[in-house]
Amino acid sequence: MLATLHTNDAAAAITRLLDMGIEPFLLSSSLLGVMAQRLVRKLCEHCKRSDTVDGVTRWHAVGCDKCGLTGYHGRVGVYELLQTNEKISAQIHNRASEADIRNAAQAGGMKTMREDGERWLANGTTTQAELLRVTKD
Repeated sequence: MLATLHTNDAAAAITRLLDMGIEPFLLSSSLLGVMAQRLVRKLCEHCKRSDTVDGVTRWHAVGCDKCGLTGYHGRVGVYELLQTNEKISAQIHNRASEADIRNAAQAGGMKTMREDGERWLANGTTTQAELLRVTKD
């Protein structure tokens, strides 16, 4: 079990493990899943504001003494869980590209970190700009 591996997303972790010298047949037969995470800044509850244009609510913060005039205070996580299945295991064994592995995982129901972050946009916890900054798809 590895605790930490620095990559941009879950699919990239597979490539990193292969680059580290783990044989594809070993990785494909033993990997159960990969969790990727990033932290996004939370809007300051004291100076948070919203605007609604064409039925879409956008959140922002103006900055105050509680947040050091940044508009943000605290962080929350966005996550991506790539669970292996027979197709992904076969792709790992055959050294498929990150893009192919990512596409197979998404076809199997994986939500990307950006998709997971939509929940924080919907309730006004963070901004679209912050989510885009952190996830960089």
